[in-house]
Amino acid sequence: MKSSGTLSVGDILGEFGISESQLSDQVANVKAMQKLSPCFRFDMDPKEAFLLLYQFYQEQVQGRYIDFISDVYTQDVVAKVAKHLTKPYPESGIMLCGVPGNGKTTLAKALIEMAKYLNRKDKFRFMGEYFKFGTRFITATEVCEYYKNQEDDKILTLKGIPFLVIDDLGEEPCEVLSFGTPAHPVRRLIEKRYETMGFTVITTNLVSDDLFKQYGWRVFDRIQEMYTKIVHQSPSYRK
Repeated sequence: MKSSGTLSVGDILGEFGISESQLSDQVANVKAMQKLSPCFRFDMDPKEAFLLLYQFYQEQVQGRYIDFISDVYTQDVVAKVAKHLTKPYPESGIMLCGVPGNGKTTLAKALIEMAKYLNRKDKFRFMGEYFKFGTRFITATEVCEYYKNQEDDKILTLKGIPFLVIDDLGEEPCEVLSFGTPAHPVRRLIEKRYETMGFTVITTNLVSDDLFKQYGWRVFDRIQEMYTKIVHQSPSYRK
């Protein structure tokens, strides 16, 4: 009986009469075709994106009658988000991490307002004729409330909306009971967003170990793949 302990590319492909160059060409062709599908992003220069996002961030802060502090922490996190969303093919999610009260939620709301502004200017035309713009901001706790109240239509909308913000991941109950049946609606929503590759922004105070403990290996692994982790280094701005 032939041992299968050591794998060889030549042996595997040889069984089918395929050369390594043939397979390499096929892989390259599939990659090229996939790149024809646009990712959700801001089709603009990183500098322009930074200035516009910074403006919307400042407006969010001042809209709460709070003095806006233009510090290095804010400049750093806005720059990282702007650079990410102006890449040709960014990952389909951003996870904003940091201590409570340092502006993660404010930045997520600023992103939504910026996206709405760009949509009004018809700046998502490059996404193609089948792209239907839509945004939603929701807390992880509200996702659980939808499930408890059997609001299936709202949950279905969250799965397919092009730009979704899930705020305060980790603040929701780990398990929800609906008519005595336990469920994990936030975990399931993250999995569905992974399947559809819908652009998602998550804000959380949790560190990686906490995410793993609360959501399990399967969801944690998907978060690692789908989301670019951006740490907001600022301490809390709350007094």
